[in-house]
This record gives sequence, structure tokens and C-alpha cells, in this order.
Amino acid sequence: MTDAPHIIVIGAGLMGLCTADELTQRGARVTVIDGRSGPCEGTSFSNSGMIHPSQACSWDPDARQTQAALDAARVSVTLGKRSKTLLLEKMKQFGMAERDAGCIQLQPSLKAARAMQASQNDLGVRTDVMMGMAESFGRPACFFPEDSSGDAQAFGCALEKNLAARAVRFIYDAEDLDLRCSDEGFAVRTSAHQFRCDHVVVAAGAGSPQILVKLGLRLNLELISGAAADFALPTDVSDFPSCPIMDRETRSALTIFADRLRVSGGWNVTDPTALIARWTVIAPHIFERLDAPQSIWTSQRPVSPVGRPYISATSISNLWVNTGHGHMGWTLCAGSGELLAEMILEERQDGRFAFAG
Repeated sequence: MTDAPHIIVIGAGLMGLCTADELTQRGARVTVIDGRSGPCEGTSFSNSGMIHPSQACSWDPDARQTQAALDAARVSVTLGKRSKTLLLEKMKQFGMAERDAGCIQLQPSLKAARAMQASQNDLGVRTDVMMGMAESFGRPACFFPEDSSGDAQAFGCALEKNLAARAVRFIYDAEDLDLRCSDEGFAVRTSAHQFRCDHVVVAAGAGSPQILVKLGLRLNLELISGAAADFALPTDVSDFPSCPIMDRETRSALTIFADRLRVSGGWNVTDPTALIARWTVIAPHIFERLDAPQSIWTSQRPVSPVGRPYISATSISNLWVNTGHGHMGWTLCAGSGELLAEMILEERQDGRFAFAG
């Protein structure tokens, strides 16, 4: 027998995996359950690769810069910087190749770039203005030298393998998940499994509200669609950007991975066609050398009202949430997992990302 608490994590995306990692490091017995057939098959699957604390502000084109929104951005920047450190350490442990530092965001004008620089500096994000540089395709831009990047899906698969080697159990294809709570704890059932556990963490991304509403909790999230397209790389990529490039206008990114070029992102975009057309205008010398996309992907990001995720307890004892990260999921996953594990197992008190339900 063991006195270690048994914790079930619902969701095998980046958020669930990083939460399982941190819980396991602190001695918990962890079971991860997901409705899909493997790890990182939701929003994590076709990620832009950007680890960007610089983008903590909401990407909603209609969002107003209220004090609440700025406060949310500040705490997300802080969490993002911690999370980046943890991610880079773990990527090194897994033997993932180190990429050039930084991310670039194209701006509509030099004036807009200067305004972005001022607002980012106020949030504690180092920002340099670029003008007429080849790296930004000759357009005005902001360079965030403290950002980073990496293959999110490859990282998630490596982490899942590492967790399995540390006795974390994974249950996939659990579309019929049934979660119930009582005075004696939680009962979690699927068609093939039945568990009792001490704690449950809901880290199911866009599926989190549906899970929680069955327990009488309403999670205030908006599901925002994004899209991606992958292209095979041509033989000569010497003039391709070495770090991810964002387009502020479309909330999309161009990223060069080891074996492909990816256009991804958007706000309420269900097809990457418009994003590809935009990048063809921005970087025609690149897209004229590409064939048709090898694959196209769409998914939904869970976005909270002010862009700050929910990492907290709920009104149901020992039921926790780690979701609502929007476009910041890859950036915040490791830090979010660490924070929640400290709350659950070390009784850390932290209300910055509280869920009131």
C-alpha cells in the first residue's frame, strides 16, 4: 500500500501532460485520461511553436485595454517567463534541438511598432523595433528577444513517453467518461475502466466546459477556432526566417520546423486559405517555391474573458481546473502545471488565476 494520493488528470494535451509531470515529481500517483487515441491530438497537435511571453495580451481584435485586461496580461507574462525556463530545461533533457531565440511580430506601421514597444515594456517584456530588415520581410516589426520556440507536439509525445516510464498510466479513447463526486471522493468511469481517486484535474482544453457542466459548474470560456497548414520545405531554405514570424493583422504565424513550414493561427478561422493568401503577399519569395499544403488542420482554443487562464480549485473539494489558455497554451503549459501541482500537494495559495465556480 502507498499513502501517495491518486490524482486523475483529464486531458493528454500539453496542459494535462505538464500537470501530470509536476504531480509525479511531487510523489503523486497519476492517471491521465483522454477521449482521443493519443497525446497532443487536440489544439497541441498543429501548434505554431512559439513560446512567447510577449503575447500575453488577448488576441481578440475587439478586446478593450481595460485595467482588468492589463492585470491579466501582467500575471500571464510572469507565468510565461517561468514556464519558458521550465520548457527549455525539459526540451534539453529530451534532446530536442535548440532553436534561435526570439519571435518577430509584423506591425501595420512604424507608429504601431513604437506603440507596441511602449506597451510591452510596460508589461516587463523586452521589445526592439525593426524597420526595413530582411528578417521581417522589409516591414515594420517588433522583435521579442526573450521569446523562444519549439515543436509543441514533439515535446508532448516525448513527455508522455517519459511519464509512462515513471509509472503514469494513460487511458485513451475514453469518449464515454463519467465523473462523479461524493463524500468518499471521486468515481471516474469509462466503458473499460473504473477508478476512485483523491483529486481530479480537468485540463481538457476546449472540452473542459462540457466535463464541468455535468457537475453543475459553468466555466466561462469562449471556443475560438484556429487553423494551420503544413508545407514541405524546398531544398534551399537559406533565406527563410530562423525564428517564428507573427502577423499582427491576422493573428497568425509563419514557423520553420526541421522538416516543414507551417502557417497557423487566426481568430475564429476554420480554414487556413485566407492565412496562406496573406502570407503569400507578405513573403512571395518563399511561397512561390512551395507546393500545395501537405496537411491542413483546424481546432478550437479555450479563451477566458480577459485572456487569463483558470489554474485553481473549484467549489467542489479536490476538483481542480487548468484550462482557458487560448493562444498561450504552449507558452504557459509547464508553468501552469507547476503552479497547480504546488496548490494541490503543497497547499500553495495563489488567486491570480482563480476560477469562481
